[in-house]
Amino acid sequence: MIEVATALMVIKGAKAAFDVAKEAFDEIRSCAEAGKSAHESLGALTSFFSSAGKAEEGIAHAKELQDNPTEEDSRNDYEIVIEMMVAERQLKQFYKDLKEMFIYQFQEPGLYDEFMGRLEKLRADRRQREVDNRLHLKALEMAARREKAKKVQFIQDMFAMAFGVIVSVAIIAGIVWMFTLGG
Repeated sequence: MIEVATALMVIKGAKAAFDVAKEAFDEIRSCAEAGKSAHESLGALTSFFSSAGKAEEGIAHAKELQDNPTEEDSRNDYEIVIEMMVAERQLKQFYKDLKEMFIYQFQEPGLYDEFMGRLEKLRADRRQREVDNRLHLKALEMAARREKAKKVQFIQDMFAMAFGVIVSVAIIAGIVWMFTLGG
């Protein structure tokens, strides 16, 4: 079970990242209203996307925590859910407003779509590398298990052959002994 302190830390981290993203978005809006280009607003854009990404990760982690509930009272659960829901909706609105700013105020209509396309490709590539890495680790683990199973099987086979040889020698010795006695 996840500790209450861990859950609260994740939620506070997501809220702090959301607050930074909100400040960065306000700065981007100010730059757009002042007539600056997207390139002149690069610092604020970088800060926004970095913070928004951290906030999204925090929201996703908070959703995971909902699947593994803590021992908090239900009132705190409601507060957590409402806070994350509001933050998630606000982030979606920030992205929508940012797209409109790129199109209408920065006069860069394709830049936002290009950025989001590249971001999605980067995330997909990263997820694929993680999957490939996990599969590679599992393959190595399975190969080690197979090798260990082969060694165990080899040892069992050797014991079986040794036992078979001992039994065969005992039977042959018994037969020879019986012929020598009856002889």
